[in-house]
Amino acid sequence: MRDELEVARFSTLPEGELAVALLRNHGVAARLPDRDMATMNPDLLIAIGGVRVVAPDHQIVEARRLVERIRAGEFIDDSDDWAIDAVPGRIGEMDEAEVAGVMKWAKKAGAVIIVLAFVVFPLAGCVFDLARV
Repeated sequence: MRDELEVARFSTLPEGELAVALLRNHGVAARLPDRDMATMNPDLLIAIGGVRVVAPDHQIVEARRLVERIRAGEFIDDSDDWAIDAVPGRIGEMDEAEVAGVMKWAKKAGAVIIVLAFVVFPLAGCVFDLARV
């Protein structure tokens, strides 16, 4: 097996994942050796200097050039293919059905159950315990 060298470091896991995906799309066998640590303990990312992207030593030059192109913004897609179409006359406005969502009455029932379980029942238990004394 060949040695792996560090291609670049990224401050967040999603940035590193995107870089690896783009490198793999261009034929570079890149990977994130810090993925598990970054997932389990993301606070340590600052301490270790970010998420490392590594690649085989024979592909390191190509990988670093691709990362330079990424950081220069060459792969940014400015098309409107991903844009959400706004409903004319309703920008920033939502009606009650959109606010309630699909849960509607279930949200209200859940709130009542939580209040009963964590407020009313414990208080009632304390009152009954005091009444026995």
